[in-house]
Amino acid sequence: MLEGSHGQSRPIEKALRDAAIVFYSFKPADADKFRKAVLGQNKDNERDAESVARYALALESQGRLEGHKKVWFPDMDLQLLTRRWGSLSQQITAEVNRLWKLLRYASADLYLALGGKNPHSDCGEHKALKNQGILTLLISVPDIGLWKTLSEEQIFQAMGGDNYKGRRQLIQELRRVMPSFPSLSHPMATLLKASALQIQRLREEQQDLKRALEDLSPDRGDIQKLLGIRGIGITTAATMSAELIDIRRFSREDSLACYSGLGMNKHSTGQTLRMVPTHQFNRRLKDAFMTAALNFVLYNPDSHLAGYHKNLIKRGMSRLQANKRVARALVRVIYRLLVGVATTNADMQAEEDLKRGESEVASGTSRSDQSHKSNTSPSTPKRSKAKKPTLVKAGESVITPVIKVRRARRKILKQIV
Repeated sequence: MLEGSHGQSRPIEKALRDAAIVFYSFKPADADKFRKAVLGQNKDNERDAESVARYALALESQGRLEGHKKVWFPDMDLQLLTRRWGSLSQQITAEVNRLWKLLRYASADLYLALGGKNPHSDCGEHKALKNQGILTLLISVPDIGLWKTLSEEQIFQAMGGDNYKGRRQLIQELRRVMPSFPSLSHPMATLLKASALQIQRLREEQQDLKRALEDLSPDRGDIQKLLGIRGIGITTAATMSAELIDIRRFSREDSLACYSGLGMNKHSTGQTLRMVPTHQFNRRLKDAFMTAALNFVLYNPDSHLAGYHKNLIKRGMSRLQANKRVARALVRVIYRLLVGVATTNADMQAEEDLKRGESEVASGTSRSDQSHKSNTSPSTPKRSKAKKPTLVKAGESVITPVIKVRRARRKILKQIV
């Protein structure tokens, strides 16, 4: 039994996992609260060890110890990739917001044009900075005052050289407002170039991570099943798989909903009973479900969940709350889908292990479990409680066979004596 999750206990957990030893792990905060309530405030190594043991016994008496049994472990490669992807997404959002502030300070006309709020321009919407051409133009010519001196062909080259309809339209709309762009100072031009370079570098790293996730996905049945849902992409499916670890960790869909921050907990005081939202949940998994719900409604307009989403908005519910309701409904769909995959995989693994004579691996048992073969006595296993029919000859009563057995036993004992 261990106190700690990840952190300093991870090397010990890895060693136990490699040795196929099933162990129990408790959160340090829970063990600390139990120690203060039972053993007192003073802390030392002996009290910590005793508190962990007593805490485990208390959970066992309540029937809650099995929830801390470490049988399923995360795929660290997949989890590190998806979490790095999420971190890069946050960094890109922060850098894009920083670039918008710089553009607003450098030129209000360019800021309004790219933001879609200039009545004399129709360059796009507030997501225009995601356009690779705009970023390349800011990197090539950071002084926006020089843009009006460039020809249309030079602007094409400064934006990367690609010539297609959307880019031509963007350049035409920009040229309408270019005469009002002021010349920038060297520090401001340097800041614009650095910010655009940073966004471009982060996006390139994201593309590398996406390719790595695509290479891992063919070997994962759960990811392939999630990709079969229209609106769920590789990053969302991989994030769900990495954070769920194993769907068998959750006894029912309500448990998964609470773990994802989409469920409600019962809160009762006296005669008052109400449902309150949970505050301890996996935020990465919640973001994945919310993204999946948003895309599912977008790419499946004729589905019942899309109709459910529209009805909620018509009733006056905000889009965020309606999207959360759809995400909660998706939890039910995805739970049933992944349970089917896990059941199929478990059956296939059990068949392979039985062929190899290693059935204990499929059931998750090891030498640390009481049910392991090395920990059980070689005594004859208990027979089934179901009574077998007794053959009674004609002219005998039901108790006659019993009397015969007793007489035979007595005869054997007399011969021994």
